[in-house]
Amino acid sequence: MTYEKIRTILEKAENSESLIDLMESIGKESSFISGRKEKKVMGKRKRKDLINKCIKLGFLDNNYKITKLGKEALQDYDRILSKAILNKRYINYTFRELLLKALSKIKIPTIEEINKQFVEFKVNIPFDELKNNINILVKCGVLNRNRKYTYTIKKISLEEFKEIIQTEYMSTEKDPTGLVWFEKFRDKIIRDYIIPPNHFDELFLKLKEKYPRLIGIQHSRTKSWLLLRER
Repeated sequence: MTYEKIRTILEKAENSESLIDLMESIGKESSFISGRKEKKVMGKRKRKDLINKCIKLGFLDNNYKITKLGKEALQDYDRILSKAILNKRYINYTFRELLLKALSKIKIPTIEEINKQFVEFKVNIPFDELKNNINILVKCGVLNRNRKYTYTIKKISLEEFKEIIQTEYMSTEKDPTGLVWFEKFRDKIIRDYIIPPNHFDELFLKLKEKYPRLIGIQHSRTKSWLLLRER
């Protein structure tokens, strides 16, 4: 699966000296070898295509060296990889925007039906690429694969939401008193984690009720400000 192959490429790119070196090193790894009785290494052209995919995702530079984002992906693979997939642009839209729009219009969200919606949006994504994107998002925990191969956005538990809020707060720019612009903070989490706005608001309210000392909100005339305490 592409999910494992991308990780292998990044791991090997950390120590590779050239494209040829990288191609040879990944060809020795189990994720690039198929067959039980007769082992078969993935062809060079397909290996090169996957390496190019890593460049498009921002994980490798044009010299096939691992980038800062690629190194971050090795530390937090599912989150960084899913974010890179969701932020891929097709014409004037991100994959995130297209997927959410498609899922909102489909009663039985199979990959075939999602593909039909993309065609209606006049966005040409090869079916194999769409399938790969969907499967990667399932492996990353962003989508659920349900019975009869239908796909839905994964619901986030309150404790998962709490961890997301705390992690994002730590990495967000703050004013000298520790305040974060709440509306901007909210929009980023909704965008990065594919959380429907109403679901975010519901979880945030429950979080405030369960951990009243954790969250502080201050309001000005035009903005709201978030202060997250340790407890």
